[in-house]
Amino acid sequence: MPGRIKSGEGTLIGNAGEFYVAAELLKRGIIAALTPRNAPAFDILATNGGKTVRVRVKTKSAEYTDWQWMTKKDGSIFRDLSNNGDFTVLVNLTPETKDLAFYVLPTALLHQWLADDFDAWVKAPPKRDKPHDLKNKKRHLSYPKFTTQLAPYLNNWEILWK
Repeated sequence: MPGRIKSGEGTLIGNAGEFYVAAELLKRGIIAALTPRNAPAFDILATNGGKTVRVRVKTKSAEYTDWQWMTKKDGSIFRDLSNNGDFTVLVNLTPETKDLAFYVLPTALLHQWLADDFDAWVKAPPKRDKPHDLKNKKRHLSYPKFTTQLAPYLNNWEILWK
């Protein structure tokens, strides 16, 4: 997969992540449906018994260490963020299907991590005497930096129904 994102295949990688997440849910007996392309806030709706959750999917390929987001015009990272029934699955897309990693966590928690990490980056000493730009729209979640925080969420599909 080397260089696929830079060669314009980012959409395909994102789509693959969404299909893998839907497949994992279906495999577990959960009714899961992909939303229409470019739906504004969520990628998958899933229902189990009487509970329905909204699932966002963010995929990175194994060659990269970070999942990335762009803030919206209003500065928000996630549209329609909710503390209830709103989850994100971070997918590490690997060449071998057996090595795929899924981190299932509440979107509100992920939002807090991204906001705190960005604030720390802005306040960090500048590189080459150029201060970090508060208007930078990119947000990153670095796997090496967040390995410990992410560990409890690895394949934690049950969190969706608690």
